[in-house]
Amino acid sequence: MKILLINPPRFKGHPMVREMRCAGLSISSIYPPLELAYLAGQLRLSAEVKIIDANALNFNLNQIESEIKNFQPTAVIFTTSPVSFTEDAKIAEISKKINSEIKTILLDSHITPVMPGKIREKFPLIDHLIGTDPLINIPKIFGFPGAAGLENHPLPAYDLLPLNKYFSLTYSRKKPFAALITSAGCPNRCKFCLIGGATVKRGYGNRWQFKSPEKIIVEIKYLLSLGVKNIYFFDETFTVNKQRIKKLCRLILENNLKIDWAGNGRVDTLDEETIKIMRQAGCWNIMFGIECGTEASLKDINKGATLERAIKVVESCKKNNINVSASFVIGLPEENQESVKKTIAMAKKINPYRAQFVIVTPYPGTKLYDEMKAEGLLLHDYDFSGYDAYCAANPPVIKTRQMSPEELLKAQKYAYRRFYFRPAAMANIFFSLGSLAQLWNMLKAVKYFK
Repeated sequence: MKILLINPPRFKGHPMVREMRCAGLSISSIYPPLELAYLAGQLRLSAEVKIIDANALNFNLNQIESEIKNFQPTAVIFTTSPVSFTEDAKIAEISKKINSEIKTILLDSHITPVMPGKIREKFPLIDHLIGTDPLINIPKIFGFPGAAGLENHPLPAYDLLPLNKYFSLTYSRKKPFAALITSAGCPNRCKFCLIGGATVKRGYGNRWQFKSPEKIIVEIKYLLSLGVKNIYFFDETFTVNKQRIKKLCRLILENNLKIDWAGNGRVDTLDEETIKIMRQAGCWNIMFGIECGTEASLKDINKGATLERAIKVVESCKKNNINVSASFVIGLPEENQESVKKTIAMAKKINPYRAQFVIVTPYPGTKLYDEMKAEGLLLHDYDFSGYDAYCAANPPVIKTRQMSPEELLKAQKYAYRRFYFRPAAMANIFFSLGSLAQLWNMLKAVKYFK
């Protein structure tokens, strides 16, 4: 049996992220299709498997059609994102045109779990919709053994991917660059979050589950054997458990593993001791979701962290030579011009290496979606083509009680300009660059926020 896994082409020329916890346009970064890599690792225990990363290789649909004809698969599995859903679904049409017996399988945790009936009605050539537990549910289609639990995950099939194509504006400063999943879910319940704030099960669910440090070391050694120099731990919150992080760092040091790594964290999960050993073990950058510039807004979204704590932890990271990246949201229901200015002021106060300002995208199956829908703040219910937090390809899909979509877009661009066009921000970028290529990718991102 032959199984072909496809990361679809770029959307309107933009690279994409199509992962179960994160999907949308990727500004000047190309990430590996991580879930497809793990899935391929499981499926190739029972079948011949090939991955086509059309996003990284910049293939179009005609090239994908040629690949399907040449490989002659029994099944085609592809990923998608809300923004690119309609375009990505053309892969099912192409597959069935070549051979109507090809099984077409869609891997999507964003829309499928909440409205599978609508998708089946609109895209009848997709045979199977998978929105949860892909390493169990997809092998089951073929009668193959699955992998229950993260600790039983196979090694991701990076040997089937074009490793030299991947880089990240935020998480990599050296190539080759790769990513790993070491945990899934989140114990926190931020109401806008697709994972922690979900009211339906997506991906691996919102219950936090994790791999042991020993398991992670095996995966790191595998990537090192492929020449990888920079790893991104692609977890929703890599730093949930300090003891796990400290043990992993000790094992990295004991095994003398020379690797730069980065990940996502929460300011309420770290202390000075943990930050120090993270740096010793190769951590060079961590992304925090600071979100807002007022305590009232943090409380409203159920963040469970304070601005005071954020300031303290960011300072500790900087003191230990770990770069800090920070994410902020614009467009919560109570957002107004004054609250946007307070968010920008907070960003400037902590002065991270990189800041991103994203416009709220309230996914169905989250508390924020229900709230904004009830207030009439959603502009396009059931039309997810605008679900792009950067709004690089489409305008915002929301308004707030006091701001129109146009005002939100202007506020986002204003935030980027106010943050980055400062000597302190430019100095951060200059002294943190790992290569000229990283500078070039950052400059390319500027065009979105003129």
